[in-house]
Amino acid sequence: MGKKPFFQGLAKKTIALALAVLLWAFTNFELDVERDIRIPLHLSSLPENLIIVNKLPESVDLSIRGPRNLLSSFAYSNKSLPIDLQKTKQGVLKIDLQRAASETVPRGIDIVAARPARLSLSIDRLTTKRFRVKPVLGEPDSGYEISNQIKVVPRFVEVKGPASQLAKLETIETAKIKLEGEAAEFTVPVQLQLPTQYIEVLEGDHVNVTVKVKEIILTKEFRDIDIIPRNFGELEYSTTVPQLKASLVFNGPYKTINDLASNEIKVYIDGAEMGKSAQKSLNVKVDYPDSNLLKLTSVTPKKIRVKVKTPPAEAEEPAKT
Repeated sequence: MGKKPFFQGLAKKTIALALAVLLWAFTNFELDVERDIRIPLHLSSLPENLIIVNKLPESVDLSIRGPRNLLSSFAYSNKSLPIDLQKTKQGVLKIDLQRAASETVPRGIDIVAARPARLSLSIDRLTTKRFRVKPVLGEPDSGYEISNQIKVVPRFVEVKGPASQLAKLETIETAKIKLEGEAAEFTVPVQLQLPTQYIEVLEGDHVNVTVKVKEIILTKEFRDIDIIPRNFGELEYSTTVPQLKASLVFNGPYKTINDLASNEIKVYIDGAEMGKSAQKSLNVKVDYPDSNLLKLTSVTPKKIRVKVKTPPAEAEEPAKT
C-alpha cells in the first residue's frame, strides 16, 4: 500500500512552516521599527492669578521606536501630552517635551525625538486696572470739523490682563469712528480695541460715543469793491475820498463763504439820507446773499463824507432896489 499524499514531502513542509513562523516573529517583534506621531498638548492646573502670555503649539510631533506589534497597538489618537502647571510661578518656565512625553507612551516604546524639543512658557501675574476710554475718530468731510465736546459713556473701564502689559497702557482706545457724511451731533456704539488677546474688559466691550461735527467757519476778504451812489438824482456832489472803493470781511460756513463771489456783493451809499443837508457822512451799506449764514464783520470805510453843490435855482437872489 502506497503512502498517502498528505505525508508526501512532510519534512519539507515542516521546514517551510517553521521558516514562515520565524519570519512572522522576526517581522512582528523587530525592535528597530520607528514611527512619527502627533499628539495634542494639554496644559492644566495653572494658578488663577497667573496667565501665559506667549503663543504655544497646539500639538507635539514625536518620533517613537519599539516592537512593531506594540507600536501598532498603541492608541495614540486618544492620547495627549499633559503638562501640570500647578506649582508654576511668575517668570519663564522651560519644559523638556521629550522627557514629558515618556510618561505618555507604554513601556517598551522609546521617545527618539520631540518637535519642538522644548516648551518655553512666559508666565505673568494676572491683575485688573481702570483706564480712561479714548475715542478714535476718522476724518470728517471737507469743510467740516470735530467739536471738542466729545462724550464717552462710560468714560472709564475696568480691564483684566498681564501686569506687564497693563503697565504700558495709558488709555483703552475704541475702534475708529467714521465721520464721512456726518454734519451734526450723533451718538454711536463703538467696540473697544484691546491691544492684545490676553487683555479683556470685565463689563462689556462697547461704549457709546457722542460726536458733534460742524461746518468750518472761515473768514473771507474782498478788496476794491466799487461803492455805488444811489438816489442822488440830478444833484451834483463830491466826496472826501478820491476813489469809491471798499474792503469787506465776511465770516461764515465753509461752503457758503467759498461760494460767495464779489459780483454778488452790492456796496453803496444812499443819497436819500442827505435830506436838506449840504454836507453829511453817509453810511456805507452792503447787500449780499445768504445774510442769514454769512456775517459781515468789517467794512472799510464805514462812512463817506458827501458834499452837495447848491442847485442854481436855490442860489441867493440879487437884492431888490
